[in-house]
Amino acid sequence: CSWMALQFTATVIPYFVVSWMGMPEAAWPTVALTVQSTAMVTLFVWTKVSERWGKRAVYFMGMGLWVVAQGGLFFMQPGQVGLLYGLAIVAGCGVSTGYLVPWSMLPDVVDLDELNTGLRREGVFYSFMVLLQKITLAIALAALGQGLSLAGFVQSEAGGAAAVQPESALLVIRLVIGPIPTVLLAIGLVLAYLYPISREIHSEILLKLRERKRAQEQNLPTGIPD
Repeated sequence: CSWMALQFTATVIPYFVVSWMGMPEAAWPTVALTVQSTAMVTLFVWTKVSERWGKRAVYFMGMGLWVVAQGGLFFMQPGQVGLLYGLAIVAGCGVSTGYLVPWSMLPDVVDLDELNTGLRREGVFYSFMVLLQKITLAIALAALGQGLSLAGFVQSEAGGAAAVQPESALLVIRLVIGPIPTVLLAIGLVLAYLYPISREIHSEILLKLRERKRAQEQNLPTGIPD
C-alpha cells in the first residue's frame, strides 16, 4: 500500500506542479528531488530509531508524517510554493520509512516461514516483493492516464505554454495526489498494526531455529511440531 501511494504521487507530481500549482515545468523535478533526498537522508535516522523502538513503531511514526503531508497536498492552492516544499520535506520523512520498513520486515517473515515449513525461501519472497512493486507502478500509470483521459485533460503543445485544464481534470489531479494515496497509507497502517512479528516474537523464532539446527546436528528430536 505504501509503495502504491508512492507510485501514484510520483506519477502525478508533474501534472500537480504545472497544471494545478501553476509553476514552470522545470520545477517539478526539484519538488520530486526534495522528497527523495529527504527520504535518503532520514533513512539513517529511522534505522537508529528502529533499533530502539522496533520496526512497527518506526512505520507508524513515518506513515503519520506522510499521511499529514499527503492529505495536505489536496488543500494546496496555486502560489503556495513554500508550503509545497515544506510538505515535500515532511512527506520525504515518511517515504523513507516506506523504503526501509517493508524490506526490513521481510527477513523476519522468511525466518517465520523457515520455522513453519523447514525451508529457506528468500528468493521467493524477495522476487514477489519486486513483482508487487512493478504491479503497483503499472496500476498507478494506467489509473492516472485513464482518469485524466476521462476528465478531459488537455495535452500541452511541445515547447509551448502549459495548456489550461478543465476543472474536472484538475480535480482528478488533486484526488490522485491527495485522498487516494492517503487512503492507501491508512490501509497500510492497519496492516502494520495487524503485523504479528514483534521484536520479542522474532527473537523466539530465531531461538527455535537455532534449537532445531542444533538438534538436527546432534540428530535429536526438536520438540517443535512440523
